[in-house]
Amino acid sequence: MVSTATIISMFVPIVFSFVLFIGLILFFRKKSGIAVKPVIIGAIGFVVITQILEKALHLAVITAFPHYADHPWAFGVYGGMAAGLFEELGRFLLFTWLLKKFHDYKGGISFGVGWGGIEAVVLMLTMIVPNILFAFMINAGTLEKSLGGQIPTDQLAMMKDAVLNNGIPYYLLAAVERFFAVFMQIAFSLWVLIAVIKKKFVYVLYAILIHAAIDFPLVFVQTGYFTNLWVVEFYLAIVAMIAFWLIKKARAYLL
Repeated sequence: MVSTATIISMFVPIVFSFVLFIGLILFFRKKSGIAVKPVIIGAIGFVVITQILEKALHLAVITAFPHYADHPWAFGVYGGMAAGLFEELGRFLLFTWLLKKFHDYKGGISFGVGWGGIEAVVLMLTMIVPNILFAFMINAGTLEKSLGGQIPTDQLAMMKDAVLNNGIPYYLLAAVERFFAVFMQIAFSLWVLIAVIKKKFVYVLYAILIHAAIDFPLVFVQTGYFTNLWVVEFYLAIVAMIAFWLIKKARAYLL
């Protein structure tokens, strides 16, 4: 059985992601101003580039290499580089083609808020909602009956085990992780915008490599070879502090 407290905790990161998105818009509206178009383009860009195009590549790779989890280092490198390439090149193309009139600090912040804010919402919905549904089915004793013919037995067992074993801290830390990650996305957005303004594509290449380096240990964790979530959150907190500093410094280059 999944406890009521655990099920309630599953809703926390979902609610938090929406509050975070709205809160960022309100916060930066007072700090630097918010432009609507970059927020919308950033949000749509994230969905199209990462949730459609990048995931199509992941599906092809996982289909070709079904035992990827047996090679966590290689998968970490692949996952990090894929994220860096799709996200940073995506930002570059969107700033270059669709946001030519928003090449200032407000435009960069707005784009980053749209990209990072919708990322928080989409990831929490796609990751947590299935767990909520599984939890209700487990408690009702209908999980195997409902999904037994659709999902392989071993995979269904793993999913059930994960829902039963992921306690309250797991879901609360997911909210903390999104808080840290959104500032990284804003910092990368400003960095790529500086590359566009200064016409230095090498800055985009730096962003790709740095993004890949940041994501490498996180992808490594997804293979199940490392499960200490507190270490992961500490790592993300350090990344977020660096992102805070970069966001502040970027203002001088984008006035």
